[in-house]
Amino acid sequence: MRKRAITLLALLIASTSLAAQRRPAPGGGGGGGGGLWYAVGVAPGWARVSCQICGGSRRTGLSAFVGIGGRTSRTLRIGGELAGWRQREANVTQTLMSIGASAYWYPSVRQRFYLRGGAALVMHRASDGTDVVTSSGIGPQLGIGYEHAASRSWLVAPFVHYSVGVFGGDVKFNGGQAAERATVSFLQVGVSLTRR
Repeated sequence: MRKRAITLLALLIASTSLAAQRRPAPGGGGGGGGGLWYAVGVAPGWARVSCQICGGSRRTGLSAFVGIGGRTSRTLRIGGELAGWRQREANVTQTLMSIGASAYWYPSVRQRFYLRGGAALVMHRASDGTDVVTSSGIGPQLGIGYEHAASRSWLVAPFVHYSVGVFGGDVKFNGGQAAERATVSFLQVGVSLTRR
């Protein structure tokens, strides 16, 4: 199930990015009329796993993301994204990875406020060096941000991004099934840098 989901998301990301690169946007201004974009972001992040046997507490750690895609118009850009999170407490190290495809919609071409929506596979892993617990799920990813021009080519944006895996997930303990369903959520509040 997980391999199929990763393959499907990879194909979706590749097709949306290629389609956006091939389609020039009308006009030229308003924050990069068309073509390739890529972005990086760093943020404190909070991850949580909820299931029948999980504690469900939200942990704070360091997170980052990268994204690449293209603009389909002056008010819409699409692409694929990869986000990661890590947190260590006592002897337990937790990591999270989110792989998804998103669309960024700009309600106004004059103001660089955006709304973000898409879908992602969210995977969580916790290990104390002996035992390993993994969980995953597929679900929506949402976000908001406001871009400020740092130069002609670069945009700086404070953002809030949220991903939650709620479908098709499971929880495994040392490779064996431990719970049938899990909700894996991931919140980032930080700053991104986008090349347009």
